[in-house]
Amino acid sequence: MKSVLLTLLMTVLSVAAMAQDFATRFMAEHKKDANLTCITISPTMMKQILKVDAVEKDEKMADVISNLKSMQLITSKMKAARYYQEALKVIEKNANRFDPYLSSKDRFGESRIMVRRHKGAIVEMVMFTNYRKAFSVINFTGIMSDEFISELARSMRQKRS
Repeated sequence: MKSVLLTLLMTVLSVAAMAQDFATRFMAEHKKDANLTCITISPTMMKQILKVDAVEKDEKMADVISNLKSMQLITSKMKAARYYQEALKVIEKNANRFDPYLSSKDRFGESRIMVRRHKGAIVEMVMFTNYRKAFSVINFTGIMSDEFISELARSMRQKRS
């Protein structure tokens, strides 16, 4: 009986570990790194954002935000190239989870968007950039559409121009 319970516990723990999002995995590898800042917007905060007048008036935006579970933002103005390469390694370690969505490179830096799908739906989006010697990761979880991610990518390209 104990061995059955132990096996069940180990299975639950391994599933819980697999459920971690990209930002959580990346930050776990950099626990003591003071150069990185991580900001998390929880599901509760996402609900509060829906109450903002501008969002309430924009039905499309409200629909998108209501389907997001959380957002994490990781930034650093130091060691950007190194962090970008380390982010690529985390993606490579989890290649079976993420699909490439978009990548771009120019004289100022590079960026990538990766998505994780479950039953055909996009449930996680990771955008990481090394741009003008600054590193950033934006990690959304929830249900997202291709249109939402394309719009996000388009807005990022406009900021770079």
